[in-house]
Amino acid sequence: MLFVSGIGAFSAGPGVAAPATPPFVGKSYSSTAVTGPQIPGGGPLQVTFPAANRISLFAGCNRHVGEMKVDGSVLRLASLASTMMACPGPRSGADDWINTFTKEPLTWYSVGHALVLTAEGTQVLLMEKYS
Repeated sequence: MLFVSGIGAFSAGPGVAAPATPPFVGKSYSSTAVTGPQIPGGGPLQVTFPAANRISLFAGCNRHVGEMKVDGSVLRLASLASTMMACPGPRSGADDWINTFTKEPLTWYSVGHALVLTAEGTQVLLMEKYS
């Protein structure tokens, strides 16, 4: 995992605009397609962005939560904390999949209600979930 200090500490100097809030903040998404290594147990990957600097991920085993920083089209995650439930069977590798997927910064883009997250060798298409 990549730890970025000062996450969430944004300030704008004179004449400098504060960073815009990414369009996915305050929303939840669920994966509909994965290109590259598949999620053990079939997922889906569920991603929630409860605040401008927070993320929550779940792929079928334990929930992973932590801080993030968005810098343009790059999403950097700090170390993620997770629940510690044992997951037998096909979902047993879901946590390792999340750890591998998020170990380096992700690139992102959104179109309408879709969000695409890309890591080296893996791309995930997520659709916005409505409550």
